[in-house]
Amino acid sequence: MKDSAEHREDGRPENTFSAVHSEKVEDYSGTAEPLLPVLEVSATQLAPGPPPSNVGIFSSDKVNILAVHFNAPSVGTVIIKPECFGFMWWDGPEECRINGVHTERSLLHTQGEQDGFHAVGGRRRTAGLTVRRDDLITALAALRGVGPEDVHLGRSALRLSDAAAQRYRRDIKAFMGAALEDGARTGNLGDGLFGVLLETYLGATPEQNLRSTRRPAEQIVRRAEERYFEAEGGPVSLADLCAAAGVSQSVLYRAFHSVCDDAPLAYFHKRRLNEARRVLMTSERYRGAVKNAALSAGLTEMGRFSLEYRSLFGKSPSATLSMYGR
Repeated sequence: MKDSAEHREDGRPENTFSAVHSEKVEDYSGTAEPLLPVLEVSATQLAPGPPPSNVGIFSSDKVNILAVHFNAPSVGTVIIKPECFGFMWWDGPEECRINGVHTERSLLHTQGEQDGFHAVGGRRRTAGLTVRRDDLITALAALRGVGPEDVHLGRSALRLSDAAAQRYRRDIKAFMGAALEDGARTGNLGDGLFGVLLETYLGATPEQNLRSTRRPAEQIVRRAEERYFEAEGGPVSLADLCAAAGVSQSVLYRAFHSVCDDAPLAYFHKRRLNEARRVLMTSERYRGAVKNAALSAGLTEMGRFSLEYRSLFGKSPSATLSMYGR
């Protein structure tokens, strides 16, 4: 990791950045959460396949970026702190949906009603960028010649021209390359990235037609996820999720299939398997470690746990413990 640091009069860091790159990573949330302005970062693998790779993180006083190669069907979740605003884009050979909206190379997705992103798909690269909400509104107001109260940030996606989309991706990639390059200490990378975003935002067209008048699917999923977290590994029923989201079972199912590509209880069961895997990767190697990892994730049927774990990750829980455990 590379770091640089100075501070402004108001106490916020200025001209600072941290840059991290890892070609192979089993769980990047532990690295991302301390560096980025996020409340949650997670990846839930939905089907067998290799773990994520080529994780790149750039953190500065102006702009923060998380870029990840996903190598198997999975849901990547990023929930952003309220003082920030986020954008996400996609590239890859397989279909992807961001907050339930089918991705295209010409779309720059803005954060949904739950103040974050759920990206679901197969092999793909996604990159998310966040800026301070006040900084973005102030800059847009100045460039448009209006007051900050007249700036309303989009909530779905922005349509770019083919040339603008190509230029945006090229410029972001160049700045990220400079940030991750050994010894990169010159220039204000955060200001440069912020300028690229502003130029792209001002030239984009809001995709209002991507939103229906119904309640956004990602908001329904997020309310259900909050109920799941409240259970702290305890049982969660379909009725619990419907009550938390305030919707019927049919609406809940449609929302989860749109956002997570899975049924609600099936998705949360896979989240528990992924959580058990994360525990095993950081556990001490001792008798009972596998059982404790399963129980900590709310998985109580040990025989079933072992079979489902092997089916999803291609190895037994004990093999994971032997490979990664301390």
